Amino acid sequence: MRHPFSATAVRTRPAAVLTASAATAALAPAAAAEVPVDDFDLTRTDTFTAPPEGCLPADLLGTATVTERSVGRVVRTPGAAVVKGVDLFDFRMTFPDGRYVDSGVDEERFTAVLTRPGRLAVASIDSRDERTVHAPDGAPTGTLSIREAYDVVFRDAGGNGEPDPGEITVERRRFRLTCG
Repeated sequence: MRHPFSATAVRTRPAAVLTASAATAALAPAAAAEVPVDDFDLTRTDTFTAPPEGCLPADLLGTATVTERSVGRVVRTPGAAVVKGVDLFDFRMTFPDGRYVDSGVDEERFTAVLTRPGRLAVASIDSRDERTVHAPDGAPTGTLSIREAYDVVFRDAGGNGEPDPGEITVERRRFRLTCG
């Protein structure tokens, strides 16, 4: 899965789901009669140097600034927590020759079901990333489109809240990279 915060085309959302799983497990269990609902709205910005994804030469390095806003809801029941939301990305990468890439639509919708340690975490993620490549004068010169949907299943057989070999399976349903 893609991730604008790294130099690779791999998103780190499974790691975030596993971290959320451990955090959820640390929460006091909900009483049988109550179902706590918590909304979240988090924003972070990172700047880094990396090669571009997909459509430009891999040996080209640029400076990227990415702002990620995560908005969603956590619903806890006595046996599980359900997390549903969307990550919205504002991406811009500039290159030494003046070219730049910026995002149009760049979102990742996610749903995760997290149980207590030693049990199961399941996440479903659907992402859409549409970017435009610009010449130094600002004229559009190309596009990049990434569409991906997949599921992540984490069975914490060791009960330690950490992914160990064989505890994560990923079933990719769809991935498409288009350059124009």
